[in-house]
Amino acid sequence: MKLIKSSPLLLVLFCLLICGLNYVTVNANLIDTFKSIGESTAEAEYKSAIEVIGNYFIDIDTSRWTNVDNWYVKEEANELKCFMDDKENQERKLGLLNIKNARLLMLKELPYDYAEKYLPNRYMEQFSNKKVFYVAVDYKVYQENEYHINGVNYFFVVLVLEDNKWRIALTPLVPVNSIIFDGYGFGTEDEKTFDERRLKFHVN
Repeated sequence: MKLIKSSPLLLVLFCLLICGLNYVTVNANLIDTFKSIGESTAEAEYKSAIEVIGNYFIDIDTSRWTNVDNWYVKEEANELKCFMDDKENQERKLGLLNIKNARLLMLKELPYDYAEKYLPNRYMEQFSNKKVFYVAVDYKVYQENEYHINGVNYFFVVLVLEDNKWRIALTPLVPVNSIIFDGYGFGTEDEKTFDERRLKFHVN
């Protein structure tokens, strides 16, 4: 009894076995239960957030344009839907419609206190729960411009909690050289030249 008292999990398993339940099934369920109990709120929120980012880029990669706006906050989603539904925008391959393929390669969450200097404060202050991810996404595009170039693109994906779900609020371009200098870069060679390669398409 001393051993059982020192281990609640063993006590539960012992009682279930006496009741004649299948050990393999019970043990698997218990492991899942204890995993979910052991997972912190922060860990669960992080997983949920990166799932949103991953699915967003999958929809872009597979040209599921009718799904893309669903990943955004309501205010942005409405504007994006109107833009994506516009026949002229579709024909001219503007905005996200310029992207043929998109493959998420890397991401990292940045401290919000650091990242907020690159974000519009007045817009962001309406949200209470916010996360900023720095991402590396491999694009193939119809026409290169300052917003999308062929190869790996580096930018922020800003998520906020809306109706208890993580939603995209912004996907801003940022000065990548500054991110690298501040110690938040991925350390890749093409990251170091991204600003220069992108800005050659800048139109004054």
